[in-house]
Amino acid sequence: MDDPIENLDKIDIVGERKDGGVDLVIVLSSALRDCEYHEQLLKTKIQSYTDTIFSDEWISKYGQGNSDIYIKAQVMPEQEIINLIGAIKKHLKEFNIDLWLEVV
Repeated sequence: MDDPIENLDKIDIVGERKDGGVDLVIVLSSALRDCEYHEQLLKTKIQSYTDTIFSDEWISKYGQGNSDIYIKAQVMPEQEIINLIGAIKKHLKEFNIDLWLEVV
């Protein structure tokens, strides 16, 4: 079975909003389980996204403080993963980045 988060060093989807903001999307290909491995995949992917958002190239193209990260899941992650997302969301808010979980 494939990992629920792949291509850890790449942005899955980038969407430019009409208001000038930018949405970056992490696409989950399967459920995130409450295990160290899945937690690490999520942390690594989010870190890759934040590194991109704070890169000189990104800032020169999109500006600073207008990028949000969305986690798109087909299945609700397990509760401990949701708790982790909440903690990361709180941390990223300090850097003017919103993190959202959407189950579609």
